[in-house]
Amino acid sequence: MFRDDYHTMPDNDAMKCVWMTSGIISYKLCSLDFMCEDCVFDRVMHNAAGSNDMDGPLTPDVLTSGPSSNRLDGSLFYHKNHCWVKVVNPYEVVIGINGILAKLMYGIKTVVLPRVGDPVIKNQVFAHIMLEKHIFPLIMPVNGEITAINATLEKQPELLRTEFREKGWLVTIKAYNLEKELRNLSFGSKAMEWYRAKDRNINEAIHAAYNINRENIGATMHDGGELVLNASQILTSEQFGTVLDELSR
Repeated sequence: MFRDDYHTMPDNDAMKCVWMTSGIISYKLCSLDFMCEDCVFDRVMHNAAGSNDMDGPLTPDVLTSGPSSNRLDGSLFYHKNHCWVKVVNPYEVVIGINGILAKLMYGIKTVVLPRVGDPVIKNQVFAHIMLEKHIFPLIMPVNGEITAINATLEKQPELLRTEFREKGWLVTIKAYNLEKELRNLSFGSKAMEWYRAKDRNINEAIHAAYNINRENIGATMHDGGELVLNASQILTSEQFGTVLDELSR
């Protein structure tokens, strides 16, 4: 049972539930030190938000799908430019990339991150992923200040693709106004609807370019070759760049 027996409003340092901070519910304090995985209320709210589908597979695609790349984490908030936001406490969040972007990031040479203490501005570039033939800019979902960076990415940049929801996180941010910032991000069924549509658009763009390449190849013999999961290997540099541009539309 959930109790709503608070009689006084919290001060600025009170541990507001992330559902309250996001504006989805009007009032609730956290009693579990933000251990949302142990919270029955959190599980109920995810079900109400349509999260039964949140961690299920999206449209499969043999050309682009890697392990878990087509799955959406229902506990995260999502920005339109493919970064996710995980609430750590009422003032701090972790930033990473979603599976749509991660599945295209084969051949990562390095990840260029900001420095601790740097200010960051919502909807502006804060980092870059350096691929073999492309440089992909990352857009910041919130306003704030860098409090930590994932130094592991310096030696293991591929974690950004293979472990994009855990070990491949990018930075942590002290958000200037977290309640306001989260209201502008997608969550629950709204995030799922957007994610499915964007995933479909990207797959269609890859297939369209791939089919053009097949027409130019002509007749070939069946030689038992391996399945290609890396879209950048089967597309020209220009075609792959066009697919990456589709991410921002």
